[in-house]
Amino acid sequence: KQLFSKIVVSGIGVMNTFSKLITSSSFKDKLTQVTPSAAHISLYIGLKGSPKDLNLPKPNYWVYQEDISHDEAIENYRQNTDEPFPLVYISFPAAKDPSWTERYPDRSTIDIITFMPYEVFENWESKSWKKRGDEYEGLKEKFAQRLLAVLYKLEPQLEGKVEYYELSTPVTTKHFVAYEKGEIYGIDHTPSRFDQEFLQPRTDIKNFYLTGQDLVTAGIGGALASGMLTSSVILNKNMLRKVMKE
Repeated sequence: KQLFSKIVVSGIGVMNTFSKLITSSSFKDKLTQVTPSAAHISLYIGLKGSPKDLNLPKPNYWVYQEDISHDEAIENYRQNTDEPFPLVYISFPAAKDPSWTERYPDRSTIDIITFMPYEVFENWESKSWKKRGDEYEGLKEKFAQRLLAVLYKLEPQLEGKVEYYELSTPVTTKHFVAYEKGEIYGIDHTPSRFDQEFLQPRTDIKNFYLTGQDLVTAGIGGALASGMLTSSVILNKNMLRKVMKE
């Protein structure tokens, strides 16, 4: 099926845009100037009890190793994932949502994310989702238990309250988001990345534009800002000023 439009905007990331969606653009050669960001694993947790009953904090946790530089911790873990996690991010979304308890009484959720070299799970990239075998599931369980141990150390009252957890891996991310190496934040945030002039809404193809976190910076905030930027370019108006004014 074909869909026609006078203007097309791609928000799937520059790597996917110019390696899979469009392969004839001169922008493809510029992709050598950027690299994918790090891959990751995410642990999704469901708990018995309300955020208040479980005494869940609202702030996010950023757990780093002590007495070692972050770069050294990253490299040690990259070489051997049995080493301590260089960083663990823990979020308590149920505790942040004022309407959560009304909608989901006596239930809570937690998300935990950490860095994971793609190569650790690369052997299963060609396997179907949910059909990757016992070895894959065993490796997932190993990392899930390690992440739960970090959580329990910080919030010991939660031990025994977890009713469900599921770990996603870099090949999960590749399956659902089509990031080639399971990266969490599109292209890497190196100093050279921010010198690349091609990372802007306009492309060398008439009426074809880019948007998304690759143009600005990582995450929801970066994606939102890039949407405003792309809209401003297409409409030839300062949309940020218009939104702030209204």
